[in-house]
Amino acid sequence: MKPKIDFTECLKDSPRFRASLEQSEHVISDLEGKLERLIKYSNGMVDAGKAYSSSIGYFVNGLKEVKVHFKDDSLVKDSVGRFITSVSEMQNYHAMLFDQIHRAISNTLSGFVREEIKKVKETKKVFDKISDDLDSAYAKHAQVNKAKPGEAEEVYNVLTATRSAFAHTALDYVCQISMVESRKRYEILNTILSFIQAQSTFYHQGHDLLQESNSFFKHLSSQLEELQTEAEAEKKEMEKRHNLVNDLESIINKVPTDRLPHEMEGYLFKRASNAFKTWNRRWFVIQNNQLIYQKKLKDTPTVVADLRLCTVKVANEIERRFCFEIVSPTKTCVVQADTENIRLMWMQSIDSAIKRSFSDNANLDNISQDKSENDEIPLATSEEALSPTASAAKAEPSMLTKLQSIPGNDKCCDCKAPNPRWASINLGITLCIQCSGIHRSFGVHMSKVRSLTLDAWEPETLKVMAEIGNNKVNKIYEANVNEGSGKRATEDCDRDVRESWIRAKYADKKFVKKLPLATSKEDVQRQDQKPVRRWSVTKHHRRKSKKKSESSVDLSTETNPKVGTSSSSSSPASLSAGTLSDSGIGSSDVLVFGSSLERNDLLGEGIKKPEDIDDIQYILSSEGSDVECVDDVKTIGTTTTSLEDLSKLHPNMLLYKAAGANNLPVMLEAVANGASVNWVNSEDHGRCPLHQAVFGGSLAACDFLLLNGAKVNTRDANGRGVLHHATMLGHTGQVCLFLKRGADQHAVDEDGQDALKIALTTTNADIVTLLRLARLHEDMRKSEGLFSSSGDETFQDVFKDFTEMASNEPEKLNRKSMYDDQS
Repeated sequence: MKPKIDFTECLKDSPRFRASLEQSEHVISDLEGKLERLIKYSNGMVDAGKAYSSSIGYFVNGLKEVKVHFKDDSLVKDSVGRFITSVSEMQNYHAMLFDQIHRAISNTLSGFVREEIKKVKETKKVFDKISDDLDSAYAKHAQVNKAKPGEAEEVYNVLTATRSAFAHTALDYVCQISMVESRKRYEILNTILSFIQAQSTFYHQGHDLLQESNSFFKHLSSQLEELQTEAEAEKKEMEKRHNLVNDLESIINKVPTDRLPHEMEGYLFKRASNAFKTWNRRWFVIQNNQLIYQKKLKDTPTVVADLRLCTVKVANEIERRFCFEIVSPTKTCVVQADTENIRLMWMQSIDSAIKRSFSDNANLDNISQDKSENDEIPLATSEEALSPTASAAKAEPSMLTKLQSIPGNDKCCDCKAPNPRWASINLGITLCIQCSGIHRSFGVHMSKVRSLTLDAWEPETLKVMAEIGNNKVNKIYEANVNEGSGKRATEDCDRDVRESWIRAKYADKKFVKKLPLATSKEDVQRQDQKPVRRWSVTKHHRRKSKKKSESSVDLSTETNPKVGTSSSSSSPASLSAGTLSDSGIGSSDVLVFGSSLERNDLLGEGIKKPEDIDDIQYILSSEGSDVECVDDVKTIGTTTTSLEDLSKLHPNMLLYKAAGANNLPVMLEAVANGASVNWVNSEDHGRCPLHQAVFGGSLAACDFLLLNGAKVNTRDANGRGVLHHATMLGHTGQVCLFLKRGADQHAVDEDGQDALKIALTTTNADIVTLLRLARLHEDMRKSEGLFSSSGDETFQDVFKDFTEMASNEPEKLNRKSMYDDQS
């Protein structure tokens, strides 16, 4: 490669060198400006292309909606589906094109400008400085007095060194200029070629895609011609529609030939039974031996009377024309027809329906008599034959089988339809597809719906489902259901009935039993027992499963092995006892919350369960029971409860205590009674229920609160969030859960420590690994933006492994905690 500027002239620093250098610098500066504008235009083109591609995505969604509209028309549905496939492929080709353009122009030219041209400009600064130094050295050398030989020698040495440095710098500068001049041809032409090749590939792919659909387009064109011909013929036929007006009277008064004599429907005026005797036009139908009417199709039909007990006759005493009445033993319904012929038709149809109802009754009596002679027919065989789940149960996924094995989960929680395939993960219930649609329409703030067969489930969410179940939920949300509560949803009910029932049950919470709140004037009484002045929540302990499946989630195993089988008043998970003014625990009964407190496990311990106490609440009497009492704490077997004054019983406090006791049914009862999952207990270091769930060591309790809207970054009075406390306690599973839910790992407490510093102090290797990985992933996303995909996959894989281990083999994550009385 021959340099544009002669190296000899460069060493001489001649005027020709300076002129050539100035000209080359001007050319490079001009090239830099043009390339930067080209890069800017390229970025604008890519951004516009991405916007265009996004618009194509909206267009595809619109086509999908049109396809749904024509779900019963196979021609339109299949054709639109084919269009959607083609347009989606074209969208993918566009995305590939814009990505290649970005890499070919923006990345390549930006690298050339940044690495080559910017480097030349930086070297120019060094060259200009050394050039000024050389001029200064020459000037000093010329000014030395000949009478000072020592100074002359010193100045000459400086001049020699500066001239040498200038020579090296000038040669490097000229070399960089020459390299830019040489490489700019390759870089620019290579960029343009890559751009053209990307365009060529895009159009070639589009041509091949449309060429494959060419036969389909030709076939569709011929079908469209036939459709157009049919539409023209229908249009000509429709033009004669007004001729029907001439036959209007005959059409109205014509007796339907396709109906039986006892079938009739049409408009009649009905006289109201109020004092004003108003007349309203309604649509009447004879159906199932009943005369019913309604104003609109969506309205619930109103039954006039059972025709088996009625007679019909002309109402001559009415001033209006064409009136007749249907007389029953309890009331008389007066209606009016439009013409005499229509009145006669209605009276004949009603009379025929009355006669038919008696013949139907006679036939039913004969059938019943025949059946009574064959009572020995076995029913089990027919039921098994009608049940498809009996033979298909073994083929169901393990998760579906486990969730449906929870008590009550084999049927829909709201309408009792069998074999539900959907669930509300924040309520912990299984649902049929119809009820799940109603839940989904109410919004995720009330119910988060997931599929049991289509969606991927996290182990923590499976724990929540295992802790609750349909039976427990219905004991809470249907506690006050009675005959006057409204129409209950059933498997075959209308959507309006189903929506009304679910709204009343979950949104309005009409059937939830309120907490037995005590006032200052009176205490809660339970039949003939002593006054209830204290309450508590049972701590829920879970048994570890000895046999675990390596490929499935163990729903019976708690996620944190650190929580023991008992708690003390000094433990963060214990419930502080209230200070009472009475003489001791034996002076009153205790109201205990907790579905895990089974009567069969506590026989002889003095448990009473009156009829007015549900399965979530029990009365624990101290009379005649062998109960250990230490600092107002009752210990029954392995279940330790702490006592609170009944004046402190309110939904928020109940949720707070239940979260620390790991008792999800009681937590759900508190939420149903209006408890706020983000309530702050000002009397306990400003902590919220999520803090208590961390102290209790339960992954399920933590996830339950998060699913129901708990804020993961809430801090207590010491500035510590749940991530701080989980790290201090060494709860690896909880740390993993909070990081997945968006916990801020950079937040510091009042001591200036974040979660990573705490983990390093407590030497918990697993938590340190999780926190460092999460921080690295966050840094990668900030630096690489949307183009960081490999980091996301690694991050998700590692967190998935920790989640599975925390749920299935928690003992492997057990670490010694240095968290003593700091909390």
